[in-house]
Amino acid sequence: MEAERLLVATGREPNTEGLGLEEAGVQLDSKGFVRVDEYLRTSNPRVFAAGDVVGSEQGSQQATPVGAHDGGIAAGNALAGAQRKVDHRVIPRAIFVDPPVASVGLTDLEANRSGHRCSCRTVPLTLVPRAEAVHAARGFVKMVLDRDSREVLGVTMVGQAAPEVIHEAAMALRFRAREGDFTDMIHVYPTMAEALKIVALSFTKDVSKLSWCAE
Repeated sequence: MEAERLLVATGREPNTEGLGLEEAGVQLDSKGFVRVDEYLRTSNPRVFAAGDVVGSEQGSQQATPVGAHDGGIAAGNALAGAQRKVDHRVIPRAIFVDPPVASVGLTDLEANRSGHRCSCRTVPLTLVPRAEAVHAARGFVKMVLDRDSREVLGVTMVGQAAPEVIHEAAMALRFRAREGDFTDMIHVYPTMAEALKIVALSFTKDVSKLSWCAE
């Protein structure tokens, strides 16, 4: 891929200065982010926090849907005593460039660092019938498995509709789906979501030799 410029995103700074949090007994980390427990409760048991202000606490990520989701949990815990724990194990992400990028779960490097025996496959979108049919075959889909259990640990996709397709992968990770769950599920043909089935098939077959109706 060729480009004229490279954008380097250096992160965000929390807007917590001058709020009197220290006086209220709300502990911050070295970068100024609010520390929270799994219930999004701060070091002051009467104060809860969620969203960008907590940084990466409890595995959180600075993204609008994460803040919206966790805000509801924090409000329920603070006002209704819901005692609901936050869970950031599965957070789908997208970057709206051209072609768009989307991912969920672990990369192969992260999986290996976490102690998994990793197995991965990458399939170009030229092997996805829908992508070829609509002349949008620029990109790829990659799947990361635990080699022993065959559980899907992560998916990355670059290409048209990637931010939409990634939700199927996110739901699969949430319920700890395996490679066979993708290959056995009937996908609408032809769709971009079928890329997930094709990359799952690539662990056991040469998908470049499969016969597709669109061809």
